[in-house]
Amino acid sequence: MRFKLKHNSGYELCILPEISQIREFLSSVDGTKYILVSNTKPPEEFADLFIIQTLPNKHGFLTSQQKFAKTSEAQALEAELGLSVIDSPFTLKDIGGAKPLKDYTAQLINAEKHGYKAKGIFLVGIPGTGKTFFPKCFAGELKRKLIALNLSQIMDSDEPISKINEIFSYLDARNKIYPDEKFVILIDEIEKMIGNTSPKEKQMLGRLLTVLNDMHTSACEYVFNAIFFATANDLGSILDNNPEFLRRGRWDELFFISLPTHEYAKEMFEIYIRKFKLDFMLEIVSLDKIFALIENLYQKDNPIPNKFPYTPAEIENFCKRIDFLKKAKGDDFSESDIKNCVAMIIPLGKSAKDGINKMAGQKELFIEI
Repeated sequence: MRFKLKHNSGYELCILPEISQIREFLSSVDGTKYILVSNTKPPEEFADLFIIQTLPNKHGFLTSQQKFAKTSEAQALEAELGLSVIDSPFTLKDIGGAKPLKDYTAQLINAEKHGYKAKGIFLVGIPGTGKTFFPKCFAGELKRKLIALNLSQIMDSDEPISKINEIFSYLDARNKIYPDEKFVILIDEIEKMIGNTSPKEKQMLGRLLTVLNDMHTSACEYVFNAIFFATANDLGSILDNNPEFLRRGRWDELFFISLPTHEYAKEMFEIYIRKFKLDFMLEIVSLDKIFALIENLYQKDNPIPNKFPYTPAEIENFCKRIDFLKKAKGDDFSESDIKNCVAMIIPLGKSAKDGINKMAGQKELFIEI
């Protein structure tokens, strides 16, 4: 809709213009000046031709349409960024063990009260040990939205560097309106980006390193409050090609997530027994006996002998399997089903022993969990 403003003002108001209308305005030579009211920014090719003024929003970040449609802020932000955004329902209570990570989180919460801003945390470790789950729990604990910075998705765009710059620019602009808003940004399996020969991938890595290095300093071109989490299963390509990626200062902390101790494994079992309501299992076999069954079968092949054979993911899968068997068999469920489940859930330490040994050899670079 178009409206003429006060007589002789020289301005015309247009509400929710389409791109075709914007092109029409820009091709006009009659001296008319336009004020456009829209719930989105102008197309990138026209952005430099506008003076953009953000107006107060009755519903905060949400538009009236989004509010009416009961769109969550996470969903609206996801649509804006083209990335996965979640309000995590998890907290640190959903993680068994991981005391160094929990201690660091508690310290960080206190430090933030005095103005400290963390840049990032790097997590490396054995597959299935919770490297991706912990950032979700961390975000839920600190009540921050988690943005999954999917590098593969960004690399598939026509201009990856422009795309990632747009994401950071948007967060910078948003920070000016909502300066108290804080995020967790997750870069999962970052080693897949490193050690490749593609010029685009090298440029992307260089761009990320620059942003991470300058984050929360006067040198950074972007201002927004976010903690980056990067995860990796294997440091081989990083150490061979970009060892500076692991420099402290770029990351506040570097953690190696190993197999759980016997004590932490017990905590994890207890969490999943509650989650899946498996108290019936403990009426048949005690948790100590289940541990003995697992350790008797797999401990001799465990590449990290002072740790429990199962990863957290394998503990979860074990409990899921027990839940399935009970629901499938009802009163016919017995101790033999528990023993069969132990035999079925073969730990990664047995099936990929050499790989686990290689990962464990990298732990001296990190704080071990």
